Amino acid sequence: MQYQTHWRLAFVLAFFFHIVAWLFLMVLIPHVFKALETPPQEEPMEWVELTEDMGAPEEEQQEEEPPPPPPPPAPEPEQVEEEPAVVEAEIPEEAITEILKEVEETPEKEEPKVLRSGSGKQIGQPGKILHAEQPPYGVIDFKGRIAVSAHIGTDGKVMWTKIQISSGNTLYDRMARRIVEKQWKFEPAKDRNGQPMESDMQCPVYFNMKPARKIK
Repeated sequence: MQYQTHWRLAFVLAFFFHIVAWLFLMVLIPHVFKALETPPQEEPMEWVELTEDMGAPEEEQQEEEPPPPPPPPAPEPEQVEEEPAVVEAEIPEEAITEILKEVEETPEKEEPKVLRSGSGKQIGQPGKILHAEQPPYGVIDFKGRIAVSAHIGTDGKVMWTKIQISSGNTLYDRMARRIVEKQWKFEPAKDRNGQPMESDMQCPVYFNMKPARKIK
């Protein structure tokens, strides 16, 4: 019995089988050898100084700012006009002796019943005591304060005086009044228009003691 042979088909199939096997091995073999290769040793990293390449630091690269302007000078304080200081000087004993003689020889004047502060004018600036004299120690036996009310004219002179606080001795009171009238100096008060006007001022005279307060 004679069989029919398919040699052509077998040849084609064998040819394609070898082609597929060859392609498979060509793709698979490099991967196998690559996996079997030992990994290369890593080389140590070298430190590179970047400061030289990067240039100067950021602070040095920045331009230097100009110095701030100096602060403005402090304003000079306004000069305030100083008021005349009150001088608390002592009267020489010779002057006191003359005052005692004048007090004893001068008749007692009648004190005004009303001390006017000006003929209806309103005071804009009160008067000031420019010079206040105090009697020296030991002139009289009285120790204390005698308050004298002085009426000052427009020229700064004392027009009259009156006892506000008495020593109890008429002679001592008259002496205190004479000291204020002859030795003290005043600046007259001024009205709202700046014109001198008459005014009353309190003048304490201290005997054998220091003034209890600054006389203004």
